[in-house]
Amino acid sequence: MPEVIIRLIPAEEARPLRGAILRPNLPLEKSVYPGDDAHDTLHLGAYVMDELVGVASVFHQPPPGESLSAAWRLRGMAVRTNAQGRGYGRALLEHCIAHVAKQGGTLFWCNGRTSALSFYRSFGLEPRGEEFDVPDSGRHFVLHLRINQPAP
Repeated sequence: MPEVIIRLIPAEEARPLRGAILRPNLPLEKSVYPGDDAHDTLHLGAYVMDELVGVASVFHQPPPGESLSAAWRLRGMAVRTNAQGRGYGRALLEHCIAHVAKQGGTLFWCNGRTSALSFYRSFGLEPRGEEFDVPDSGRHFVLHLRINQPAP
Protein backbone atom coordinates (compact mmCIF):
# COMPACT_ATOMS: atom_id res chain seq x y z
CA MET A 1 0.00 0.00 0.00
CA PRO A 2 1.40 3.44 -0.89
CA GLU A 3 2.49 5.69 1.95
CA VAL A 4 0.10 8.40 3.10
CA ILE A 5 1.47 11.89 3.69
CA ILE A 6 -0.50 14.18 6.02
CA ARG A 7 0.05 17.90 5.49
CA LEU A 8 -1.52 21.26 6.20
CA ILE A 9 -3.86 22.54 3.52
CA PRO A 10 -5.97 25.69 3.09
CA ALA A 11 -9.72 25.46 3.71
CA GLU A 12 -10.36 25.97 0.00
CA GLU A 13 -8.53 22.73 -0.75
CA ALA A 14 -10.59 20.75 1.78
CA ARG A 15 -14.03 21.91 0.64
CA PRO A 16 -14.45 20.02 -2.66
CA LEU A 17 -13.70 16.65 -1.05
CA ARG A 18 -15.86 17.51 1.97
CA GLY A 19 -18.73 18.27 -0.35
CA ALA A 20 -18.26 15.24 -2.60
CA ILE A 21 -18.23 12.77 0.31
CA LEU A 22 -20.26 14.38 3.09
CA ARG A 23 -22.83 16.38 1.13
CA PRO A 24 -22.81 15.03 -2.42
CA ASN A 25 -26.21 16.42 -3.43
CA LEU A 26 -25.69 19.94 -2.12
CA PRO A 27 -23.96 23.00 -3.57
CA LEU A 28 -20.28 23.47 -2.69
CA GLU A 29 -21.07 26.48 -0.48
CA LYS A 30 -22.67 24.02 1.99
CA SER A 31 -19.14 22.74 2.58
CA VAL A 32 -17.95 26.12 3.87
CA TYR A 33 -18.05 26.00 7.66
CA PRO A 34 -18.11 28.90 10.14
CA GLY A 35 -14.59 29.24 11.49
CA ASP A 36 -12.90 27.71 8.43
CA ASP A 37 -10.69 30.76 8.13
CA ALA A 38 -10.01 31.34 11.84
CA HIS A 39 -6.32 31.68 12.68
CA ASP A 40 -6.34 28.61 14.93
CA THR A 41 -8.36 26.28 12.68
CA LEU A 42 -6.34 23.38 11.32
CA HIS A 43 -7.04 21.78 7.93
CA LEU A 44 -5.21 18.58 7.02
CA GLY A 45 -5.01 16.67 3.78
CA ALA A 46 -4.05 13.04 3.32
CA TYR A 47 -2.07 12.52 0.12
CA VAL A 48 -1.17 9.28 -1.59
CA MET A 49 1.15 9.65 -4.56
CA ASP A 50 0.30 13.39 -4.73
CA GLU A 51 -3.46 12.71 -4.83
CA LEU A 52 -5.66 14.21 -2.10
CA VAL A 53 -7.55 11.21 -0.70
CA GLY A 54 -8.79 12.59 2.62
CA VAL A 55 -9.37 15.76 4.61
CA ALA A 56 -10.13 16.74 8.19
CA SER A 57 -10.48 20.05 10.00
CA VAL A 58 -10.17 20.93 13.68
CA PHE A 59 -11.77 24.05 15.14
CA HIS A 60 -11.13 25.63 18.55
CA GLN A 61 -14.77 25.40 19.62
CA PRO A 62 -16.65 24.05 22.66
CA PRO A 63 -19.60 21.69 22.32
CA PRO A 64 -23.07 23.28 22.32
CA GLY A 65 -24.08 24.54 25.74
CA GLU A 66 -20.53 24.43 27.11
CA SER A 67 -17.87 27.09 27.49
CA LEU A 68 -14.76 24.94 27.86
CA SER A 69 -11.95 26.97 26.31
CA ALA A 70 -9.73 23.90 25.87
CA ALA A 71 -12.25 22.12 23.61
CA TRP A 72 -11.58 21.41 19.93
CA ARG A 73 -14.04 20.14 17.34
CA LEU A 74 -13.33 17.75 14.49
CA ARG A 75 -15.40 18.64 11.46
CA GLY A 76 -15.54 17.81 7.76
CA MET A 77 -13.54 14.58 7.93
CA ALA A 78 -13.88 12.78 4.61
CA VAL A 79 -12.00 10.10 2.68
CA ARG A 80 -12.60 9.37 -1.00
CA THR A 81 -14.89 6.38 -1.41
CA ASN A 82 -12.28 4.41 -3.38
CA ALA A 83 -9.69 5.05 -0.62
CA GLN A 84 -11.78 4.16 2.44
CA GLY A 85 -10.71 1.30 4.69
CA ARG A 86 -7.00 1.77 4.00
CA GLY A 87 -6.02 3.66 7.14
CA TYR A 88 -6.08 7.18 5.69
CA GLY A 89 -8.88 8.32 7.98
CA ARG A 90 -7.03 6.81 10.93
CA ALA A 91 -3.88 8.77 10.00
CA LEU A 92 -5.88 12.00 9.72
CA LEU A 93 -7.61 11.49 13.06
CA GLU A 94 -4.32 10.65 14.80
CA HIS A 95 -2.83 13.91 13.51
CA CYS A 96 -5.89 15.88 14.60
CA ILE A 97 -5.84 14.48 18.14
CA ALA A 98 -2.08 15.08 18.41
CA HIS A 99 -2.57 18.69 17.29
CA VAL A 100 -5.25 19.27 19.93
CA ALA A 101 -3.04 17.79 22.66
CA LYS A 102 -0.12 19.98 21.51
CA GLN A 103 -2.37 23.05 21.75
CA GLY A 104 -3.25 22.17 25.35
CA GLY A 105 -6.71 20.93 24.47
CA THR A 106 -8.44 18.71 26.98
CA LEU A 107 -11.60 17.84 25.03
CA PHE A 108 -11.76 16.60 21.44
CA TRP A 109 -15.28 16.26 20.09
CA CYS A 110 -17.34 15.93 16.95
CA ASN A 111 -20.75 15.21 15.53
CA GLY A 112 -19.94 11.77 14.18
CA ARG A 113 -22.09 9.83 11.76
CA THR A 114 -23.73 6.83 13.33
CA SER A 115 -22.30 4.70 10.51
CA ALA A 116 -18.78 5.65 11.68
CA LEU A 117 -19.39 5.07 15.39
CA SER A 118 -17.12 2.01 15.66
CA PHE A 119 -14.30 3.93 13.92
CA TYR A 120 -14.52 6.80 16.40
CA ARG A 121 -14.84 4.45 19.35
CA SER A 122 -11.58 2.79 18.30
CA PHE A 123 -9.93 6.11 19.22
CA GLY A 124 -11.74 6.35 22.56
CA LEU A 125 -14.43 8.81 21.49
CA GLU A 126 -17.69 8.04 23.25
CA PRO A 127 -21.25 9.17 22.49
CA ARG A 128 -22.86 11.82 24.67
CA GLY A 129 -26.62 12.09 24.55
CA GLU A 130 -29.05 10.67 22.05
CA GLU A 131 -28.63 10.01 18.36
CA PHE A 132 -29.92 12.89 16.21
CA ASP A 133 -30.54 13.73 12.58
CA VAL A 134 -28.54 16.31 10.64
CA PRO A 135 -30.61 17.43 7.65
CA ASP A 136 -29.03 16.40 4.32
CA SER A 137 -26.37 14.46 6.23
CA GLY A 138 -27.95 11.63 8.24
CA ARG A 139 -27.91 10.22 11.76
CA HIS A 140 -25.19 11.39 14.17
CA PHE A 141 -23.99 11.30 17.76
CA VAL A 142 -22.03 13.93 19.66
CA LEU A 143 -18.77 12.14 20.49
CA HIS A 144 -16.25 13.18 23.17
CA LEU A 145 -12.66 12.26 23.92
CA ARG A 146 -10.95 13.57 27.05
CA ILE A 147 -7.29 14.28 26.39
CA ASN A 148 -4.94 13.78 29.29
CA GLN A 149 -2.32 16.45 29.54
CA PRO A 150 1.15 15.56 30.84
CA ALA A 151 2.11 16.96 34.21
CA PRO A 152 4.24 20.14 34.01
